[in-house]
Amino acid sequence: MMIKQAAFVFLALGLTACSSMDHSTFPSDSGVSNSLLDDTPKEWGDSYAGYPEVQRFISRLVKEHNYDRNRLELAFSHIKVRPKVIEKSDNQPEVITPYYEYKTRFVNEDRAKAGREFAKRNEKWLRKAEQEFGVEPNIIVALIGVETYYGRITGSKDVFTSLTTLAFDYPRRKDYFQSELEAYLLLVRQEGWNIGDTKGSYSGAMGMVQFMPSNYQKLAVDYDQNGHIDLWGSDADAIGSVANYLKHHGWKTKEPWFVMAYVAEPDKVADLINRGREPSSEMTEWSALNVLPAQSFIPRKTGLIALRTGPEDVSYWLAYENFFTIMDYNPSRRYAMSVLELAESIGSYESY
Repeated sequence: MMIKQAAFVFLALGLTACSSMDHSTFPSDSGVSNSLLDDTPKEWGDSYAGYPEVQRFISRLVKEHNYDRNRLELAFSHIKVRPKVIEKSDNQPEVITPYYEYKTRFVNEDRAKAGREFAKRNEKWLRKAEQEFGVEPNIIVALIGVETYYGRITGSKDVFTSLTTLAFDYPRRKDYFQSELEAYLLLVRQEGWNIGDTKGSYSGAMGMVQFMPSNYQKLAVDYDQNGHIDLWGSDADAIGSVANYLKHHGWKTKEPWFVMAYVAEPDKVADLINRGREPSSEMTEWSALNVLPAQSFIPRKTGLIALRTGPEDVSYWLAYENFFTIMDYNPSRRYAMSVLELAESIGSYESY
């Protein structure tokens, strides 16, 4: 035990000494981005490398994945907590903003028009994705439109610092973000990136489709077959990756998303509204509860969705499986409804 403690103290002292040196640039073969120097902690102990939990994380990656310890130590010693990431994680608009306000950011004519232009420009890839994955083009386009305005807004935050902050200073979801941080570091090594060069959202999502690192690893597709997956610059890779993601999570080809519903007595079905992540009841069961489809429908299981469509107004929908598949991308009913309403506005090929 004393030997282990002594070794840790020696490592800490060594890195502390290094932190006081002139690090105007990293060695070209360090595998760490110079951009991490913008806000370098003054002392090693103030950096993430000084966290015992981070040291254990580093040791596990070295043991399980044969990761270069020096590279990890260098990267973690040049970052510290980013409080804004935690603040934003606790105040996500998908959670705190009523739908009638939330949707205006995404469901509008400017974004629908840009979506039709994106679709027209990428008709080849969208038709290919529809044929291979069974996902309708306007769904793919709308999802990219909601995520990043068709690649215009992909995030400017260093993914490594954001994920590290959430992995070690956001207890509510630390296990998830430690897993994503691990996936990111493995992806960095696989793709030949420098740690810290990757820009994304405050939660660590990347590219025009905003994939988290684990999804980038498992579901991103080199759709233009140029030998490299590029979710920032390749519309084709983005389209193929979204289609692959939705198909993987159960998208049903050419099946409905939802129908408007009439709810006679909302208080009597309050426990069933906005519950769960999959369809819960047959139409006959809803009918027995005086929940009736207000449009033509197919007799499949649905879930009951309620969203605030005005300051004093609540609207109801009976949502099919595909609605909940969109929620696999982002577990918010406001988000899923915005994607699907934007898809309706973008329309089919005939409207491009």
